Amino acid sequence: MELDLQLHHLANSLKKGDIGIADIGELLPVSVMLHDLENLQPVCCSYMNNWGCERLGTSVEEVNELGEAYYERYFIKEESNAILKGMSGYLLEGDFSKQHNFFQQVKLHKEIDYTWFYTMSRIIKLQTQQELLHKLMLISCPIAGIDNLVKRFGRVLDQDNYIRQHYPNFAKLTKREKEIISLLSDGKSSPEIADMLFISANTVITHRKNIVKKLGMKSFAHLVRFAIAFDLVKY
Repeated sequence: MELDLQLHHLANSLKKGDIGIADIGELLPVSVMLHDLENLQPVCCSYMNNWGCERLGTSVEEVNELGEAYYERYFIKEESNAILKGMSGYLLEGDFSKQHNFFQQVKLHKEIDYTWFYTMSRIIKLQTQQELLHKLMLISCPIAGIDNLVKRFGRVLDQDNYIRQHYPNFAKLTKREKEIISLLSDGKSSPEIADMLFISANTVITHRKNIVKKLGMKSFAHLVRFAIAFDLVKY
């Protein structure tokens, strides 16, 4: 499944430090949870993004306070028992290259009926200043939103790859060149930019030539994408 492959890429990006858990949790319309592990068994929830908390009408603190009652409140008992059994086997195996994915019905906040979710779980490694930690990451998406989620995952990963690929060129730009890229992306002409920055039109043209040389971009569309990726566009 394409979504499983996206999770694999995200886990690798987390391991390398290219992105953080909060980046996933705030960028994508999914529930993201982290569970602390002890002897490769979950002991508590250490993170849940805002999307997940709002859908369940809860918080990380309440999830931990509920303990086993958490599963009774939000899930169907028979399903929950089967899922926990499968999860236990996955964790005991301790193979970080694998994922454990499953379908489950979830009782959302103020909803009468259960909603089907597809959940992807994976053991990830997070390096802190003191030690290397193993955590269980779970990403849950409503079945109805999976197609859209795949596209969103793809865009996030594409953007991440694009930034890493073009960062060396971005680092070569001067502060003035970044200002001019921002204004060009906003549709401003060279004379308009000259007036706004209190410089001559010829100076703007020189900056534009230097920008093209440093970035190797000759189309306006490519320049706009670069500006968006590096937050040079003013909304």
